[in-house]
This record gives sequence, structure tokens and C-alpha cells, in this order.
Amino acid sequence: MSVAECLYSTDTSERKCGVAIVKAWRARARVPVAIDATANLVEMTIASQEQRQGLTINQLRHLYTMALIRFVNTIVDLEQKGTYAQSIVSLAGRIGMPAWFVELRHAGTHEQLPSLVVLQSACDQALYWLKDYYWNKQTRSLPTDTQSHIREAISKYVAAQGNVPSKSEGRKVNKKLVVAGQKALEAATDELTQLVGNLHSDAVRLYLVPVLLEPGFLVPENKKMQSSFPDCKLPSALEAQWKELLQWFAECWGESLFVEELLNGMVSSLTPDSSELGIFELGDSSITRNHAATLIAWIRWILEAYYAPSNSDARSLIVIDDLLETCLRNPGYYSRSVLKVVSEIDPALKQDLKPFVDYIGKALQALANIDEKAKSNSGSKSTVILSEVGMREEEALMEQRLKAHFSLTAANDQNDKLEADSSMDVDPVNMAVNVNIAVNDAAAAQSGAGNSSRWSYVPQPLWSACAIGTLVDNSIPPLDWPTWVDDIPLQTVPA
Repeated sequence: MSVAECLYSTDTSERKCGVAIVKAWRARARVPVAIDATANLVEMTIASQEQRQGLTINQLRHLYTMALIRFVNTIVDLEQKGTYAQSIVSLAGRIGMPAWFVELRHAGTHEQLPSLVVLQSACDQALYWLKDYYWNKQTRSLPTDTQSHIREAISKYVAAQGNVPSKSEGRKVNKKLVVAGQKALEAATDELTQLVGNLHSDAVRLYLVPVLLEPGFLVPENKKMQSSFPDCKLPSALEAQWKELLQWFAECWGESLFVEELLNGMVSSLTPDSSELGIFELGDSSITRNHAATLIAWIRWILEAYYAPSNSDARSLIVIDDLLETCLRNPGYYSRSVLKVVSEIDPALKQDLKPFVDYIGKALQALANIDEKAKSNSGSKSTVILSEVGMREEEALMEQRLKAHFSLTAANDQNDKLEADSSMDVDPVNMAVNVNIAVNDAAAAQSGAGNSSRWSYVPQPLWSACAIGTLVDNSIPPLDWPTWVDDIPLQTVPA
């Protein structure tokens, strides 16, 4: 039974199972807002029916109101794409949400709480609306493996498009090849049109954009068709191969949705999350320099096609606020290149971005100088290499010190006469013996000898490959959220 069938079932136990599955999804990753809102409303309905944990009418009214407020806010916020914030009523009308949901949200936020009967009716109608708005479309359109189907359909379309012969410089073309190529292209186009037409807007971020950013799509595996630094120019052959398809996707979902999601995906691939150790890194080590240069070239192409400079009278089709914020929060070589591209396209922003671009460049140069100096001095200075044997000896030594410390502390508590620092006195002879014994035990555990309840290191020859997220026998562990977790009573904190 699917999650949608569980959530909309008439059986309470099945609805609880659906809510538990969504909770497990939340624990693993971010879920679409429509799924999150559905699970919240279903959970509220179950709580109201069972009067769980002795909830009063007033408490139920508050819980219902909060669930409905989050339902309206999270769904409507997806349409808030422009530079200036639009009213919730206009955004709700754009997606077909009844206006009285917005009025109920306003009443629950600023006025007196609606009655429980009104809130329960609103919850039921919100679930029906979510079913039509999201679940029904997903049920009738999405295959079992959506991403694989998208990958296959796009690959087939691009291949068919490239196999259509074209007349160039008076060159004669076999008509049979032209007809066969056009038929293959029409079949691939029909298949991709049917798939794209049935995809929900959430699928753009979850499935379509990740496929486009995989090697072999917008970034070809042929290095001759990739860009390079510092120019980051998009090859004309690559542009001709994807231009029509990207424009078609933008028409299907709108420039403000598809193009911005594609831009954000590209920038996220180029800018690793900054941290105390990762800030000003050259970039994500999982992509090559030519791969990054090609993505930056695509960013330039998208901005030239859909973005209007700040001092221009033309209306910009997309907003680049998220792009700028991501690059500024995660400074690095690639993010600096993206900011330079934005500065070239928008002269009005160039003066504002110039201090940041210069600062990142100076920081990167300083780090490069430090790295070169460290490499030049590495030959004259001896470096300490911590081997696995050394780590085991350190672990065993620390274990013996802890045991000695706590055993002496217990003796101090019984005698109550020894001084506090006597707990750290350890016989060096016995310590050496104990360390040798611990190291031998660790070596025996590594070789498989003896039985121990501790974790042991498995020898490398015994390692076997398995898929990410599976156990060593390639089985998938249960991911359902245990229902008993919700029934655990809260423990009182002692004063």
C-alpha cells in the first residue's frame, strides 16, 4: 500500500502507518511541503478522534489552528518568487487554493479562534484539496523510479536530436536517414512531453535538476565540449544541443520556477558549505575544474537569457538573490567566478560586489602562498605519521589510564583518607604490562581470534561492496517510524 493510500484510508491504523512513514522521511531528509502538510493534518484528525492524552477542546482548537496556518503558509510560500512580496490572497488564487482558507488563517492568527467544528471541517477540506493538488497528480503520473525515467527520456531525446541529419554547405543528405531521424525525434519528444506534463512542480527540484546536473547532461563527458578557466565560455555545440530543451522546460513550469531552481542547483554544486575549516576552499573536490567551468558557463548563458540588469528598463524574468547569498556565504574560487559573471552582466551590481570579489581573491592568494610555503618546508622538517598501530597503542594506553583512574577513585571513596591527586598515581611497570596486553588483545580481535562484545576492526581483504543505505548483506533496514515513540510519556525533570 502506498503512502497516499495510507494517509487517506478510512482505517485509523493505516492512517497512523502513513503518518509514521512521513516521520521517517523527515528524519532522513527534507520532504515536499504538500506531504508534510498532509501528514500534519492527518495526525491532527487522528488526535481529535481519539482525544489523545486527554486534550481539551481549547487545546484541540489551538492545535488545529496551528496545523491549518502552517498548511496555508508552506503551500503559498512556494509561489513567492518575485522581488516584492505579494499578498497571500493573490498567491493562493494563482494555485487554486480556496480564499476562505486564507481567511481562516487570518482569523486564527489575529482574531478569535474558530470553533472546533469549523476547524475540523476545514481540516477535512484541506486534505481533499491536497489530494487533488498533489497526490492525485503524483499517483497517475509518477513511475516507480521517477529519476531514472527522467534520465532515460532526456537521454533519448538528446540522442535523437543529434542523429537528425542536417544540410550544411550544400551537402547532400540521404532522405531515408532524415525521415528515420525525424521519426525517432518525434517519438522521443512525445515520450518526454508526456512525462514532463505529468510531473509536479516539486519534481523540478527533487528529480529534474539533479538529473540535468549529472555528468553527461549539461556537463558532457567529452572534454572537448567542456569549458575551461578563466574564460568559462559555453561551446556553441553544447549550447545548440540543450538550448531548445531548456527553453521548453522553462515554458512548462515558468522561468521563475525552473530557471531559478536550476541556478540554485548549479551554485550549490559549485559552493560547498563554508565552515571553520572549509571556508575559502577552491571548490567541491567531487567535480573537476572543467566541470565547474562548464557550470559557470551555463550560469552566464542563463543570466544573459533570463535576467535583466538592475539599471535596465526591461523586466527580469528571474531573481538572483538566492544565488548571490549562497556565493557570499560560501566564498571560494568557484563562487568568486560566479560573482564575476554577475558583475559582467549587471554593471549596477559590479560596484557592490567588487569589494567581496577582491577580498575573496586576496584570501585565496594568501592561502595558496601558505600552502606553497608549507610544501617547501616539508622536506626539511620531519613529520609525524600516525599509523594504525600507533592509534591502537594510544587507545589502549588511554583505556588503561581511565581504568586506573576510576579504580583508584573508588578506593578513595571507600577509605576517604587518600588525597584527591593520588587517584592519578599509576605504577609505570604495571602500566607497561597492561598496555602490551591491550595491544595484543586488539591485534587478536583484528585477526578474528577470540570473542568480544566490543566493535572490532574487520581485515581489509574481508571488505565487500554494498549500496549506500543498505546493510552488508544488501538488505534495506526498516525505515518506518515506530508508533510506540509517540506514546512515550514525558519524564519529569527533577528539581
